[in-house]
Amino acid sequence: MVVHPAYSTDDYWHLAVKLLTGYEMPLRESLFDKLLGNQGIPLMKIEFSDYDGEPSNAVVEAADSLGWRAENSGWRIENTDFVIPFYSGKHGPITTASVGTKVVMKKARITLLGTTSTDAPPAGGVVLGSDFKSNNDKEFDGLNAHQEWSNKALSQYSYGGGKALEHLLGEAQSTIGFSWNDLRVENKNAVNLKSFEEAADAFDRAASFFRTQHRQLEDWEFDLGAEEASWKGQAAGVFRDLIHGLARNYDKYSDQLPLATEAASRYGQDLRDFRHAVHTAGQNLYNAWNTWQLLTGNPLRWLHDVLLDVSEDVWNNNIKKVRFKVTSAGRAGTTGHHEVKFDGFSGGYLDWGALEDKATWKKIGEEAIRRWQQSVVDTLVAAGKQAIVDVQNSWNGQTFAPVTTVSTNLSQEYASDKADKDKADAEAAAAAAKAEREADKAEAAAAAAAAKAEHEAEVKQAKAEREAEKAEQAAAAAAAKAEHEAEVKQAKAEREAEKAEQEAEAAAAKAEQKAEQEQAKAERDQKEAEQEAKQEQKEAEQEQKQILATNLARAEREQQKQEQAQKEREQEAKQAEQEARAEAKQQELEAKQEEKEREQEAKQEQKEAEQKQKQAEQEAKQEEKEREQEQRQIRTEAEYQAKQEEQEAKQEAKQAKQEAKQEQKEAEQQARQDQLQAEQEQKQAEQQSRQDQLQAEQERKQEQRQSEAESRFDQQRREALTPGGREWELPFGGPDSVPGSEGGLTSLNPDGTVTTNFPDGSSTTVDPATGETTVGLPDGTREISDLAPGESLHNKDGSWTTLNPDHTLTTDFPDGSSTVVDPAKGTTTTTFPDGTSITSPIEPGHSLPSHPGHPNQSGSSSYFPNFEEELFDTLPDYSDDLGSPLAPAGLGATTQDSDGYGAPGGGGSPMLPMGTRINGSTSGGNDGERVRNVLDDGQQVITRRRPAAGAGRSSYEEVGAARRAGVATSSAGTPFMPPMGGSPGGGGQQTQSSDRDRDSWVAEDEDVWGTDEGGAPAVLGRD
Repeated sequence: MVVHPAYSTDDYWHLAVKLLTGYEMPLRESLFDKLLGNQGIPLMKIEFSDYDGEPSNAVVEAADSLGWRAENSGWRIENTDFVIPFYSGKHGPITTASVGTKVVMKKARITLLGTTSTDAPPAGGVVLGSDFKSNNDKEFDGLNAHQEWSNKALSQYSYGGGKALEHLLGEAQSTIGFSWNDLRVENKNAVNLKSFEEAADAFDRAASFFRTQHRQLEDWEFDLGAEEASWKGQAAGVFRDLIHGLARNYDKYSDQLPLATEAASRYGQDLRDFRHAVHTAGQNLYNAWNTWQLLTGNPLRWLHDVLLDVSEDVWNNNIKKVRFKVTSAGRAGTTGHHEVKFDGFSGGYLDWGALEDKATWKKIGEEAIRRWQQSVVDTLVAAGKQAIVDVQNSWNGQTFAPVTTVSTNLSQEYASDKADKDKADAEAAAAAAKAEREADKAEAAAAAAAAKAEHEAEVKQAKAEREAEKAEQAAAAAAAKAEHEAEVKQAKAEREAEKAEQEAEAAAAKAEQKAEQEQAKAERDQKEAEQEAKQEQKEAEQEQKQILATNLARAEREQQKQEQAQKEREQEAKQAEQEARAEAKQQELEAKQEEKEREQEAKQEQKEAEQKQKQAEQEAKQEEKEREQEQRQIRTEAEYQAKQEEQEAKQEAKQAKQEAKQEQKEAEQQARQDQLQAEQEQKQAEQQSRQDQLQAEQERKQEQRQSEAESRFDQQRREALTPGGREWELPFGGPDSVPGSEGGLTSLNPDGTVTTNFPDGSSTTVDPATGETTVGLPDGTREISDLAPGESLHNKDGSWTTLNPDHTLTTDFPDGSSTVVDPAKGTTTTTFPDGTSITSPIEPGHSLPSHPGHPNQSGSSSYFPNFEEELFDTLPDYSDDLGSPLAPAGLGATTQDSDGYGAPGGGGSPMLPMGTRINGSTSGGNDGERVRNVLDDGQQVITRRRPAAGAGRSSYEEVGAARRAGVATSSAGTPFMPPMGGSPGGGGQQTQSSDRDRDSWVAEDEDVWGTDEGGAPAVLGRD
């Protein structure tokens, strides 16, 4: 089984050891398949457990923390190979955590597979592998109770190859019988360096014998004399041929097994050199392996280094980021928890995953294998590859050819000698005949040379005359070519001038088009400005006539402006797109025109080249004809001149034809260019027409949208002024102290925390940033806890408060309503059971009721007080919206009786002060009194007013009104409404200014309007 990331590709260490020693090691990719711990983790098994030895804050913050680390982290801690403590999530593995997150300490107990019993960490050196098994009595995380492992294959690969090389280079000079860790070298694969020397000596002896015998036979052959010795008869010749054949054989043997020196053969020397190269390559490979195994040969040494890196990273990015936080302290002791204190906390290692995830430790084991394997590649594989190259280079393709023998036949030798003699006689006779023939041939050659010289003189003279005529013709042709080239250049210059003129016209047309577009845009801007001026004038008139209608139309105008701006942007974008398309089209036309011109020029050049080629062909044909004339020995000058004139006429006719074709093509090119220009001008005109049409369509749509907006404005105004046209809601809440309902009072503290005080004297304070929650009980004791994002806290009033991930607080009430407090934005959003919602601001240090009532709910509510009771003798009852001054006509108003409850009023009209006009002013009494109409944008308005005498309230009461866009309110917070049918209601007199807009009463108003404690009552008849 292959264990990632091990592989065996290009393993020259494995190949070199096998080649030099015959020791065949296991493949590298299979070394770790029997060294897998739980969950397939290579080289180790691991287990997690809780750890109660967390370092104190003082130890973590100290500059020297090696003491705690040495006792709690590293090699052989708690009778375990390696221990790494770390903080993890309270409810499971985490990789990152924000400040304030609770964490708990875990420890990873690591057992390395294949370590010795020594206390020293794994190091280098030769280690004999073995089989070993687990001592557990039960299964553990996927491992059997007696799980077995083996590192024999790893030892055979890491150390067996080096030991085989050591045995080869030692005294034995051989690997016969060698074995390491139960892996033997087969005899057929063993290497013996001594065999090279033995074979070399054998070659030396054979070569020396053949050389000696060849010399002796040569001496015998010399002593027997030459072939023509006088004493030699037929028998003696046969014996001499025998000695000659033997000498020739031994000479052949000596050539096949040559001597490099007097004592050593060439093949023997090659074998000795090859043996030396094998020994040197083996020695170099052994030296590289010996250094490697001493320093980096053990994979567990690499695993130990990786675990040290993990331990260092955990200390810096995990443990040092955590501090102990005290949650309560008393006589019984201090309690608390650990939480992330600083940014940069990491619960994992690199990007491999969480430390509490065993898949992360599998990657750590694989990293150790990768580092070990890289050391093998960098050292052993490189050295093995070089050893193979050195051995191959030393042999250099040397081969040992078999020794062959030349056979000798005495009969054949005798016949061969006789044939040689006959052949020599025949060759002598042939040589004499050949000499005679050569003399005759020389004489004939001399006569032919004389005739040839005479003929060549005549030919040279004729050729000189023709070359002179040819020079004259070339001069005439050159003049005609120069004239043609001048005409071509002039035509090209004219085309370039026309092109420049066309480009200038196109640029002028584009500039004119752009000026027209800018003028059209300016006219559109002017029209839009006029429309906006008219719109603003209409708005001013509507605002003077009816403030309420103006407020209602304000949003419509803003939307209309946004739509107009959006349309303008779209129009500008479309205009820019059209301009870009026009420019792109222009560029495309210009590019096409240039491309056509380039094609025409290329064609012209091609034609010129063809013309030159044709001329060269004509000249070649002319020269060929001249050579034919020379061969035929044309001597008649008149005939030659006639043919020359005929050729010149043909050439002139072809030249004229080519010029006519060129002029015709130039005319066609000019016509096509004119046609393209006309098409371009037509397209520009069509584009301008489409642009004008589009602009007119946009202006028509703009006028239509303006008309629709004005219609909607008038419709909304009519609906606002029509009885029953709209149901008004009373605002509620405010940023200052407002009495709570059946729930508590919620305050936003300056430090960003939110406190809710309940009627029973208890309170709850929540810090949205950290989740810390403090519950104060009526007896003064406090309970501190942490509220994680998404967790909820049960309040005393039955509601639930939840900390949201965005650091806002949501309180859900039993009736189905909810309130969201956002300290960062300073707002509260209340959602009622019917789905409606209201957002109100809240400032640090101010409060809101924790459970506001619905602004339209029936029944008496403390959020809708009788805040005009000081101004009128008879006041409406706010216990029901239908009876309030905001109720539509026909539904009936109520008046307040002596018990404070509403009784039906007459006329069915809303209760407004007597004589109230449509614009909010009053008739009768002091007509100089003015009512203050406040226009707001939806923010709350705070009204400070003085309570009625004896009301039992504080000296001043602040009533907060949730602003509503388009609602005009008086200083008492009552929204303004025009009379709706019937006669006006009870006639109280308003005592407020009507010519100034105020958001609230301020301190100086008390001196101006008499609202201080010592002032007169606001209404006659009141105490």
